[in-house]
Amino acid sequence: MNDFERLFDVSGLSLDRLRTFLRVVEAGNLSKAASGDPTRQSQFSRQIKEMEAFFGVALTRRVGRRIEITDEGKRLGLIIRRQFRELDDFRESMADRRVSVRLGSQGSVIDWLIIPRLADIQKTLGNTMVEMEQMRTADTVRGVADGRLDFGIVREDAVAAETKRWRVGSVGYALFAANSLWKGCATLHEIVRKAPFAELLTGGQFTTRWHEWLAAEKLAPQMLARVSSFTDLTRVIQAGHAAAVLPDLAAVDFDPKKFKRLPIAALKPRKLILIANARSLDRSGLAPGIAEKLGVVLQMG
Repeated sequence: MNDFERLFDVSGLSLDRLRTFLRVVEAGNLSKAASGDPTRQSQFSRQIKEMEAFFGVALTRRVGRRIEITDEGKRLGLIIRRQFRELDDFRESMADRRVSVRLGSQGSVIDWLIIPRLADIQKTLGNTMVEMEQMRTADTVRGVADGRLDFGIVREDAVAAETKRWRVGSVGYALFAANSLWKGCATLHEIVRKAPFAELLTGGQFTTRWHEWLAAEKLAPQMLARVSSFTDLTRVIQAGHAAAVLPDLAAVDFDPKKFKRLPIAALKPRKLILIANARSLDRSGLAPGIAEKLGVVLQMG
């Protein structure tokens, strides 16, 4: 008898029931999962009750007229998603197709660090397809932890001290502007005072630090626009409309003959690290030590 016989001593567990429950978890409610079909909704409800009897725990609860997923149900949903993914990757590998490797990070890191090195990343990972997903830092950390992502590139201060990581490098900040906006401006303070400016929408860690620096230097730029991402800021600068502060990685997108950048040393660089889900990498069949090798490929300077 193997170690998992006890899972089958009681009826109620099947791939179909697991698929149904995952569908409900991802949809958020029974009606949406069943596409509004009352017959399917009744079937899904019965299957979930059978799973609750099998596991001995409530997977859903009624709140008013709605059905919500319990914390235990959400945990089970993560387990099902991970196992289904492993089965699907195994099926694909047996069909001699590339295994997908999922990497999450902020959009600016994907644009300016990962994509320019995609050929080297592909060479390091071997016969894989890299899926890059733009995510907030906290979501990337969670995604790697629960196996939805294989790799993540995040700020070092965003992960717990005990988390295994591989250093990628430090990203500083610089002011970028078209040459035409620098006319009559010899210093950083002069262009901040005289040129039209664009910046990120308020609320983020960087924007807070940028405003603290402006206040400390008693500077009040002529704000032309606020946008939601560094890549949008890049487009504003490239169009010649305004100056803006970007991570110095953005230099790859600017012609040095047409645009000038000036580092801002007072804005503390952020340290980037690579994190990985070891179980996920093992499941994908990637060679031991692959995260360390990828970290070397991604290292800056």
